[in-house]
Amino acid sequence: MSFIFERPDLAQVQDAPRTRSSPRRTHTKSRLGCIACKKRRIKCDEVIPACGQCRDKGVDCIYSQRPPNAAGASRVEASDVSHANSGATEQQSSAAAPQQATTGSKPPPEQPPPEPFSNLEAKTRVLAYLEQVKIPRNSPSDTYHSQHAAQILDHFTDGHPPSWAGSPECQRVLQTWALTLAVTNPFLLHGIIAFSASHLHAIHPNEEKYRIAASLHYGLSLTGFAASLGNSVSGDNADALFACCYLHAMLAFHYKRRNDEPDSKDSDFAWLRLMKGIPILQRTNVLRPHLTKSLWLPVFIESGAFSPQTGPLPEPPQPNKAAHHEIEILRGECGVTAASTEDDGNPYATPLVHLDKLSRMTVDSSKIGSLMVFIGRMPEEFVQLLEKLDVRALKVLRFWCRFAQGVEQWWCRGPAVDETVRLSRVLAEKESLLTPESMN
Repeated sequence: MSFIFERPDLAQVQDAPRTRSSPRRTHTKSRLGCIACKKRRIKCDEVIPACGQCRDKGVDCIYSQRPPNAAGASRVEASDVSHANSGATEQQSSAAAPQQATTGSKPPPEQPPPEPFSNLEAKTRVLAYLEQVKIPRNSPSDTYHSQHAAQILDHFTDGHPPSWAGSPECQRVLQTWALTLAVTNPFLLHGIIAFSASHLHAIHPNEEKYRIAASLHYGLSLTGFAASLGNSVSGDNADALFACCYLHAMLAFHYKRRNDEPDSKDSDFAWLRLMKGIPILQRTNVLRPHLTKSLWLPVFIESGAFSPQTGPLPEPPQPNKAAHHEIEILRGECGVTAASTEDDGNPYATPLVHLDKLSRMTVDSSKIGSLMVFIGRMPEEFVQLLEKLDVRALKVLRFWCRFAQGVEQWWCRGPAVDETVRLSRVLAEKESLLTPESMN
């Protein structure tokens, strides 16, 4: 996945070896067994959330009815992503490229839970999974331990008014459903811990355990997310993928650039590609039928770029005149008119039309969806212009960063201010070397 965002301090992840499947046994009648065992006509031990057969096969374990015996309910199994082995550690030097996970057979169709687990039940299950895969390792010499993971999860599910995790609707869905979805999607579990630990580290910058937890789990989440995209994207894990996309987008902007990075990194806009995950998934053919049934439908709609009837909306027309004088100047510099569209081959057209939409509203936490549409609909040609430090593209992005400063959230306002300052510096350096002829 070309848009996966990597940082030097992310943890290296390796695949854990898979166990052999249990021997095939004669089927005995069970009305409460999981769907996979019923299809294979073998006895199911009815352990939840994953029976022994599914756990050994490395596939999703789905029950049409929940077994009354909840023994073993604390065991959690990954299916779409590989298990991280017990040696996963934070790397202070350049991390190796994440390894792709291998998967077993295609999991059976999964029905979404009718209601979310309680926070206590979901937390018990995911903590049992972390203990099973030995993350964190709980070595006496380590700063980050399992009790910290429990605290970090509690921080995520607690209320944090005002909004701290996207728009109010996005935060509601995350805090209501994310842990339940994480029970069967470890890449989302790691994303939740990374996001919550990053927020705690922003509040307590001297607490090393939060920095280590954020780094470790962010790396694991990126790796697992990439593996799921490469191996099994379907309506069954769509809501978990969308949840992880929202978390990754916010983390990508928060971690887009470290203060100690050299100026040679000025052309690095990998963080933009990671923030484009939501519209990429929305336009995936296999997920389109799921969108109107998604838990995330209210969040899609509030962005102003999605219709429950038609799905992702087409780009709005260019206005005859921009609402903001500076945007009108940018349209002139970029050769954008009211008739310009992305199909015309002008890479500035789509970003400018969304910039104009933002200029006609008061951008705050309630408008984060509209703010992110600018990134999500950004053409690849425009990103490439940014990487070439094209003056016009840099000006457009800088204007967006000014709008982003209106979002008073820990992952957004500070990075937006920093990026505005950085882009202004780069533009000053570039413009001092430019002549009018070089702009054409």
